[in-house]
Amino acid sequence: MKISQLKSEFHLLGKVIRKYHQFTCELWFVVILHTLLQVISPFVNLYFSARILNELIGNKNSQVLGRYVLLTLTINLAVYLFMQGTEKLKNIACEKIMWKEYDSISEVYLNTDYENLGDPSYQNKKRYYLERRQMEGGLCWKVIGSMENMVKGIFTIGLSIAFAIPAFVPFYASKSFFTTGTASFLMIMLLLATAIYSVRLNGKQMYHQRKFMDEFIAGNRSFVYYSRDCTDYRYGKEIRLYNESRMLVDGMKKMLDINRVYKQGSLTGLYESMKAALGMLISGCIYFFIGAKAIAGAFGAGMIVQYVGAVTQFTEGFSSMVSGIAELLVEVPFMENYLGILDSKPIKYQGTIPVEKRDDNEYEIEFRNVSFRYPGSDNWALRNLSLKMKVGEHLAVVGRNGSGKTTFIKLLCRLYDPTEGEILLNGIDIRKYNYSEYLSLFSVVFQDFRLFSFSLGQNVAASVEVDGQKAEDCLNKTGFSERMPDMPRGLDTPLYRDFESDGVEISGGEAQKIALARALYKDAPFVILDEPTAALDPVAEYEIYSGFETLVGSKSAVYISHRLSSCRFCDDIAVFEQGQLVQRGDHETLLAQREGLYQELWNAQAQYYEDNTEESEKYSIEPVMEG
Repeated sequence: MKISQLKSEFHLLGKVIRKYHQFTCELWFVVILHTLLQVISPFVNLYFSARILNELIGNKNSQVLGRYVLLTLTINLAVYLFMQGTEKLKNIACEKIMWKEYDSISEVYLNTDYENLGDPSYQNKKRYYLERRQMEGGLCWKVIGSMENMVKGIFTIGLSIAFAIPAFVPFYASKSFFTTGTASFLMIMLLLATAIYSVRLNGKQMYHQRKFMDEFIAGNRSFVYYSRDCTDYRYGKEIRLYNESRMLVDGMKKMLDINRVYKQGSLTGLYESMKAALGMLISGCIYFFIGAKAIAGAFGAGMIVQYVGAVTQFTEGFSSMVSGIAELLVEVPFMENYLGILDSKPIKYQGTIPVEKRDDNEYEIEFRNVSFRYPGSDNWALRNLSLKMKVGEHLAVVGRNGSGKTTFIKLLCRLYDPTEGEILLNGIDIRKYNYSEYLSLFSVVFQDFRLFSFSLGQNVAASVEVDGQKAEDCLNKTGFSERMPDMPRGLDTPLYRDFESDGVEISGGEAQKIALARALYKDAPFVILDEPTAALDPVAEYEIYSGFETLVGSKSAVYISHRLSSCRFCDDIAVFEQGQLVQRGDHETLLAQREGLYQELWNAQAQYYEDNTEESEKYSIEPVMEG
């Protein structure tokens, strides 16, 4: 690994450490204190064990022996009790960090620019972070555990050197080679060479550990995807009726290439075994060297325990330090994705001009030569669009699939900003308005709307606080009143069973009525309906159409539909084709324009309509035109 890359990765680690310090400032004090206690414990035993053994071999003074034993027990007990306390404090701090980490990520998800949600690179960061979190229980546990190993190794190395120095001092009273300075120098060189080789092994192990994690995450992602499909009741009918089980199993086997995961895992284990074997070899050399010096009379037998133990602690401490660093470097992709998500703050320009609260709802929206391309795309979704709309107008937007209708709505709601041109509200660029206040002007029902597993009332109010009477009135207007008697807790009835066992499952049509009620409850001056009746049966659809004036009233309405007959109640119709506005006018005017796109679309659908009776016009199921 290059030095520049290593510096960059430790810079990332520093940012994560500072972030955790912001979450809870006592964390690192507790971690360092707990690590010190872990390091001290074995050296206490080494120190007193050597003295006790020397006393047993030498003077055999029972009072001295008793004092050593008592001190050993007392210090060990005190260290143990303090370690238990710091362990609990550390775990509490880690739990606090973990939840704050989750909260910070969730807050970013909720407040990030909408366009990030469709950005593949942003989605990859989010997916990687969530998968690693699911596998490892959160970044904080890995970072803190690895930091603990690293700090423990550093402290252990320092103490072991202090304890082992006398073992390497030459003893000239003996003629044995092992008591000479040359032997000590060679032993020190052997320890250093072992340490350097251990670093190389850790580097290779870290590389394959990263590869293992990447392969495992990719396989886990596929497994979750296929497992979800295999166990989801929404897919169960097709799987059984079309005998798709073999296709799913084969797809899972293809995606889950266990050999790749096994290979990386095996290589990781191989390097771990090599480190263990190296540790055993160096331990044997240490025992031989120190034993030979003791036989030559360099020190007493009791000190063998201290010196061998100290040098062994040195190798273990070095291994712990290097392993801690390697573990941290393995987590670098995890850290990169975590920080990448946190750094994705909203970049959309946030204006400060308050939106004028007009009692007369006199607002005018203008698209002035607007063009738009989605991020990462070279194709224009809208091109040179110019269009005005005043409050009270009911505008239908029609066109083939992919003609730019929904993109027009997303720009109107400022989920995206135009690539070129500008959108004006009462003559002022909408980017200059306060973003939250601007969004408050719109009640929207998208075709791919979502309801949450909260109560019925909260879904209508889009809030924890619910005006019960207002919510019921809105539900009645959209035709949901027939379902209300089946709601055991009324507006407090939870939808779906994700959180509560007595939740109520609702059909697609019922969900669409709730979404319409939510738009009415907001009571915004602009109502935008994107295929609002796609999931309704013909009777319910007719009721929505016939009651459209009652639902919308004097508000501005933008209505998107493939079904041209449903647009006849609108004052104005805009026809889109390949991202451009190609026609505009009322139904009769557009239908009279021969060879116009509107007439072409109308005629394409007319073959399915039964126009000879009023009843058939009301209740016929009109096909969705394919684009």
